[in-house]
Amino acid sequence: MGKVDLVIKIAGEGGEGVISTGDFIAAACARAGQEVYTIKTFPAEIKGGYAMYQVRTSLDPVFNQGDTFDILCAFNGEAYEVNRQLLRPGVAFVYDYPDGGFEPEIPAGVHAYPIPMSRTAKEMKSYRSKNMVALGALSVLFNINEKTLLEVLVDKFKSKGTEKLNFNLDAFQKGKELAGGLVKTDPWRVADPAKPKDVIIVSGNEGVGLGAILGGLKFYSAYPITPATEIAKFVALHLPKVRGILIQAEDEIASLSQVLGASYAGARAMTATSGPGLSLMGEMLGMASMSETPVLVVDVQRGGPGTGMPTKHEQSDLFLAVFGSHGDAPRIVLAVEDVKDCIHMTVEALNLAELYQTPVILLSDGSLAFSTQTVPAPKLDTIRIVNRKRWDGQGVYQRYQMVADGISPMADPGTPGAMHMATGLEHGPTGAPNYVPGNHEAMHRKRFGKLQSVADFVKPTEVDGEEWADVGIIAWGSTIGVVREAVTRLQADGVKVKGFYPKLMWPMPVAQYESFAKTCGKILVPEVNFQGQLSHFIRSETSLNPIPYTICGGVPFTPIQIMNKVREII
Repeated sequence: MGKVDLVIKIAGEGGEGVISTGDFIAAACARAGQEVYTIKTFPAEIKGGYAMYQVRTSLDPVFNQGDTFDILCAFNGEAYEVNRQLLRPGVAFVYDYPDGGFEPEIPAGVHAYPIPMSRTAKEMKSYRSKNMVALGALSVLFNINEKTLLEVLVDKFKSKGTEKLNFNLDAFQKGKELAGGLVKTDPWRVADPAKPKDVIIVSGNEGVGLGAILGGLKFYSAYPITPATEIAKFVALHLPKVRGILIQAEDEIASLSQVLGASYAGARAMTATSGPGLSLMGEMLGMASMSETPVLVVDVQRGGPGTGMPTKHEQSDLFLAVFGSHGDAPRIVLAVEDVKDCIHMTVEALNLAELYQTPVILLSDGSLAFSTQTVPAPKLDTIRIVNRKRWDGQGVYQRYQMVADGISPMADPGTPGAMHMATGLEHGPTGAPNYVPGNHEAMHRKRFGKLQSVADFVKPTEVDGEEWADVGIIAWGSTIGVVREAVTRLQADGVKVKGFYPKLMWPMPVAQYESFAKTCGKILVPEVNFQGQLSHFIRSETSLNPIPYTICGGVPFTPIQIMNKVREII
């Protein structure tokens, strides 16, 4: 049957086909009815550099990339050097030999499989076939289902012509033959195919794009920036099918300006960026707050500050998302956990923007952006669309009318009787500029007061674990998936631990935090940033005094790191 839960890591030089090899394995396993979670990293430089793709495949649901790998396939010497300390007893090690340019030292207990990938590719007169040779070898050595692999390869290459397809299939077959001549000594086998499920396999960025279209998006403007660009690429491909419009703006300031204009005109509108772009959008976010214009900004976080680490993982834009504007500028901030969240919370983020007539910032991250997961295919009849409050045409129209819930009716330009000013200047109920102190205070109360009910609109924060726990873990963003597995494993060992997983980051659902804390001895907050940003907000907004646990090396937590920290606290 094979191991229920298996992690395969492919590493090598960017441009050698490392990423596509991982994509093929992940897609083949998903088609074979298995659950899949992937993580990938690649160099920011055009010239190339170290690239890595890790596939976790299981018959059970998986929430993260796992602790470490069971199988390593090294395309070059750098891949070996980077991972050599992780070659523990029991690992299967496939490597390019003898023409790979390195001769590894094989630690005791490691199962070594030399495959002449480069030599075979050169013999085929195309070095680009190296990854196909590796893929064929991996399929034989570790029982990756050949039927679904071939389906994936045919789908990938058939549009490039029969000659291209057959060439790649020949390289795949040669890799199989090379592996067939080796004696297998390790126990690792991908599980046999299971019953197919009604799932799709998409990345976090693709999930955001899909969620936006399902959520009724009609206008998208963005400027390319790593790691958010793939959202625009997905939307560009599919938004025209629902008569939507996409524009590539000249910069991030222009993109949000265009989104504001489209929303003012009545369209559901959004943009996506990363930290440097969100910084540039600060003034226009203030404009959206002041003019009470619905907009969605997706921030796919990356390592900072400055240009930072464009292709690496971090959760360090929470301060910026909450307070990144001059003056007192209210907004709603959400954070996604996984690819499923990327789909469904993008729908909810668009709804929140429309309902509360305010900017909404949805936080994803570099790891989740490129990670792919098997997720249930969205059911269209379950998608809820919430539209903005519209003027009913009765009486004298006041765009910023003082109403009980603080949410004034909107009217599209050209609506008879609804002429008004939409301005970044402080204003009274009609939109006319008004700088009287009492009016400014009253309008602030209106703009902030309408957000008091946000926590009632968003699902309550999920709590996972015992009624009482020695340690409660508060996790946000993609760190939640790591904590979920750590909590499950710790509980199986008899440790009293529980998890609290907020998706609404701001306004903070303070009562929910306080309620959770009453059931825990100590509170741990793991975050992939240097300052412990959520810990800071928890201390400032609640009575809790959490223990921050931060890393910021450009990679996510692993479950074992969380488990070890909990045991240390206990």
